[in-house]
Amino acid sequence: MRFVSVVTLIAGFLGAAYAVPPVVEPVEPFLAAPPEVRFGPEGQAWLELATTIDLACVVVYGEDEGFGRMALDAAMGAAAHREHRIAFGRLEPGRSYAYRLQGSDPSGRLFASRTYRFTAPRASAAAPLNLARLGLGARVAAVSSNYGGAANDARWGANAALDGDPATEWSSDGDGDAAFLTVELPREVEVAAFGFWTRTMGSSAQVRSFVVEDEAGRVYGPFELDGAERMDLFPVENARGRRFTFRVRSSSGGNTGAVEVGVFAKP
Repeated sequence: MRFVSVVTLIAGFLGAAYAVPPVVEPVEPFLAAPPEVRFGPEGQAWLELATTIDLACVVVYGEDEGFGRMALDAAMGAAAHREHRIAFGRLEPGRSYAYRLQGSDPSGRLFASRTYRFTAPRASAAAPLNLARLGLGARVAAVSSNYGGAANDARWGANAALDGDPATEWSSDGDGDAAFLTVELPREVEVAAFGFWTRTMGSSAQVRSFVVEDEAGRVYGPFELDGAERMDLFPVENARGRRFTFRVRSSSGGNTGAVEVGVFAKP
């Protein structure tokens, strides 16, 4: 009975020790600058920030402090790191949102920010219209591959590059510089510019340059991307067609793909 009592006491002590929740530290002392939400021409929103220690980060957000939605760091595949870009999902123009940054370092220390707020901008009447959108009748006519052999409408499928949601991405299945995506529009258009927003996993999967080929075999580009933070636009002349293939020309290899691609028509 004495032995059982000691075992029970030790088990109870260990159970109590493991039941103590970990301390959550404020993340602000480890931010290189205050968090800044940035906005794209089509109403996309993303958070760019740098940390002074390696962190794996997520953002919880919503219309109030109950949050309800989550956005992942685009380079989460690179594990904990210091340069972060976290894209919010679809937002209602003109609506206010609350968000909180949360993360962990490799040793298991947990961090969280205070709650911040931003207002999603209203669309500008002068903003160019991207016709490479599923909601506008565009479709994926061909793709080099989808991660894991998934369908186009799956988590990493090609439809993600045409859905207008910066929180989703098309990822190829290790195609590197051989990755391509063909977009078919509902009608032939005269093109003013092409756009491309590359996905990245930090040390891999980032497209550095690409070309666009139309159904007649005309090639536009190469176009050099500035980074993975937003969609870059590239004006073109004498471009007309209905079907356009975005081909990776150079990359950091691996599961290359796109957050979004763009075909912007002349008015």
